Amino acid sequence: MTKRLAIAAVLFCTVALPMRADFSSLARALDRHQGVKRVWIPFLGLARVAVRIVEPEGVHDFQLATFTGADKVDARELQQMMRTHVGAGFKPLVQVWSRKSNEWSFIYAKPVGDNVELMILAHDDEDTVLVRVSVNADKVAEEIGRHPRRVTNVARR
Repeated sequence: MTKRLAIAAVLFCTVALPMRADFSSLARALDRHQGVKRVWIPFLGLARVAVRIVEPEGVHDFQLATFTGADKVDARELQQMMRTHVGAGFKPLVQVWSRKSNEWSFIYAKPVGDNVELMILAHDDEDTVLVRVSVNADKVAEEIGRHPRRVTNVARR
């Protein structure tokens, strides 16, 4: 019986862990970069469990990491890091940066059944944030169709 449990645990780890390894791999790569440090967010795990249970507006899961010190890193270097570590199946959706200020955003997307998984790495004057979110594609399309101006207002915040 113990052997079966051990085999089941190994199989679970080999299947389940790589599915989220893209976020972890990218977060570790950013954290290893000289001068960049990951900032711990209290109670984020609890919020993630709540989102998995409630699934507000079609959001099935998310992961979030914030970093300090990335303002000194070249945006093109981070863009290449994102390409390298984002994971299989992700395609670039948005890649922008400002020449006047140190702001940039890279958004990659991957379809997963009826959901869309987004990986977002963004930086403004002070904050650098990495987010992975899995959302129901139909709910997002429905919301955009119902309130297109609201979506652009939210995007401008």
